[in-house]
Amino acid sequence: MPESILSCLPERLHPVSRMFLDIWLAGDLSTAEFLRWFHMPNSDYLPVAQCILAAVAGG
Repeated sequence: MPESILSCLPERLHPVSRMFLDIWLAGDLSTAEFLRWFHMPNSDYLPVAQCILAAVAGG
């Protein structure tokens, strides 16, 4: 996983969110689906998802 993404993640990421992140990074989930499902276990993860997208776009 790119270091830029790691800087976006909270210390303890919910396992379901981690699963969706891994699936998205593998290219098996669309960005829209990633945004829809990543933050479902914790609504505070929506800014985390946006940080991840910005990190991927920037590097």
